Amino acid sequence: MRVHRVCSLMLTVFVFVAAQACSKGADSAEPGASQGNETPPVPATGTVPLSKLTDGQIAKILSTVDSAEIEQAQTALEKASNPDVRAFATHMVEQHTAAKQKGEQLGLTASESPKSQELQAKGAKTLEQLKAADPATFELAYIDAQIQQHDEVLTMIEKQLLPAVEQPGLRDFLGEARGMVERHLEQARQLRK
Repeated sequence: MRVHRVCSLMLTVFVFVAAQACSKGADSAEPGASQGNETPPVPATGTVPLSKLTDGQIAKILSTVDSAEIEQAQTALEKASNPDVRAFATHMVEQHTAAKQKGEQLGLTASESPKSQELQAKGAKTLEQLKAADPATFELAYIDAQIQQHDEVLTMIEKQLLPAVEQPGLRDFLGEARGMVERHLEQARQLRK
């Protein structure tokens, strides 16, 4: 009887140790190495995995955003009559032109990514809608577009770009861009009231 209990206890200990060893073996595998039965994580729609963004791609994303803001603001200067909206549009042209030039001075080779292409398409669509907007509703359409775009860009900077950036100069520039985008968002919201 006693031998049976000892054997049973030893078997339980063996199973426990074997299970622990298998578990540690799975945990100590190389990062990113497949264990053969995992499904790779799928990014949420509209996001780019952080590991896929290079500093050059981040530079292109920022340049794309600046270009879209400049083009839309120039359209606002052509179509808007409200002095506050015109002042805001002038401010957008000046600030985003300066940001674009400063970004170019970082000396990074800008490279396309799915995110920069997505932003370019969105910016072009918004520009087309603004150009086609009725003069009576243009100013509201422009301000609403600015609120939406600046909110999206602020989130993108905080959640995708800042965590992915490697070069210290680009990181500092992104911090400045974040502050600028935040101020523009607040200004657009004030105009909307």
